[in-house]
Amino acid sequence: MSRPRITLLTDSGAGGEHVGALHAVLAAGCPDADRIELANDLAPGDVRWGAVVLARLAPLLPDAVHLAVVDPGVGTERLGVAVATAGGGALVGPDNGLLGLAADRMGAHAAVALPVPSDAPATFHGRDVFAPAAARLAAGVLVSDLGEPIDPAAIVRPALPAARTGAGRVEATAIGSDRFGNVTLLAGADELTDAGLAAGDGVTVSTAGGAFAAAVGRTFADVAPGEALVYLDSHGHLALAVNGGAAWDELGLCRDERVAVERR
Repeated sequence: MSRPRITLLTDSGAGGEHVGALHAVLAAGCPDADRIELANDLAPGDVRWGAVVLARLAPLLPDAVHLAVVDPGVGTERLGVAVATAGGGALVGPDNGLLGLAADRMGAHAAVALPVPSDAPATFHGRDVFAPAAARLAAGVLVSDLGEPIDPAAIVRPALPAARTGAGRVEATAIGSDRFGNVTLLAGADELTDAGLAAGDGVTVSTAGGAFAAAVGRTFADVAPGEALVYLDSHGHLALAVNGGAAWDELGLCRDERVAVERR
C-alpha cells in the first residue's frame, strides 16, 4: 500500500517559519505521510494566481491531500473548507477562491466547513485549522467527519477576466509569473487560433509600459537571446517570455494588467 501524501502550496516563502510550522503540524498528525512542496513562493495574498497554480499542479497527484494557504482574509467570516475529490484526494484551505479551480478540475463531490478551535489565534489558520485537518485526512479520516457539510458547488471560484480576440489580435490578463519571469496570460490555444496567430508570426506586445516586438513560437530558442516570445506554456496557457531574460520585469508588467498581442 502506498504512503499517504500531503502537498503544500502557500505564499509564505520557501524556508520560512510559517512553512516550517505547517510541516511540523503535518509530521505530528500523520508521521507516515510524504510531504511535497508544490510552491511556497506565490506573491503574498495573490489568491487568483494561487488558484491557477493549484489547479495546474494538484491534478498531478489526484489521490493526495492538498493543503493550500493563501489567506489574506484569515480570521474573517470566510470559511475554511475541506473538499473531497474524484481521485480519492482532498483540498484543504480557505474558501476565498483559492480552491475553486482545482475543485472543478478534480471533480469535487463533497465538502465541509472546518471548525475553528476557540483558542486559535485569528492570524494563522494554516497552522491551527488547515494543517490539522490535512493531517487527519492523510491518516484516513473522511472529509465528512471533519465538519458540517456544505455544497461543493458553493465553493468560491476566483473571478478570471475573459480574453478578447479579433483578427490577428488577442487581449488577455497577465495573471502571474514564474521565477524565470515568464508571464502567464488568461488565454490559451483556442484564443490563439481564433486570432489566426501561429508559430512564426511577428507580433507586437502592448502593455502599460509600452509596445514590444515579439514573435509567436514553440520554444525559447525560436527567438534570439534578449528577444520576446509569445507561446503556449506547458499547462496550455498563452505566455510571454524573453529568451535569457525575465519578461515580467523587462516588459514592465503588473499583476492583473491587460496585455495585447497583435500581428505586425
